[in-house]
Amino acid sequence: MLPRRFRPHTVQLIKQLPENENGVAAEQVIMILHVKADLSYGMQQSKRGITTDDKIIVYVELGDYTAYDENDRVLQYGTDFFINTNDTLNFRDDEYAITGVNEIFLDGTKPIRVEITGK
Repeated sequence: MLPRRFRPHTVQLIKQLPENENGVAAEQVIMILHVKADLSYGMQQSKRGITTDDKIIVYVELGDYTAYDENDRVLQYGTDFFINTNDTLNFRDDEYAITGVNEIFLDGTKPIRVEITGK
């Protein structure tokens, strides 16, 4: 696990909720603190220059992070919320569509880290 000084970032996860009875789609905004966001992810040097598809990767250490919603309710990954590819990620006033969620397992049924890629 990376120490917190190497995970100084905060991201905003916008979850798309099902439509209500009036047909209006709702969103849930979740703030996730103590993550590592890497904007240089996906850059590859080629003969034509630097190319990239994904633009960001976010590492969430599940043993040491803080997540809360609009009502300041503390949330736990796996029980209170999950991250899906139809969600959106905000980081430094830029919005990224989530393209992949990779849960890292050590030796059990609970993940120890989540890696989120987006473009």
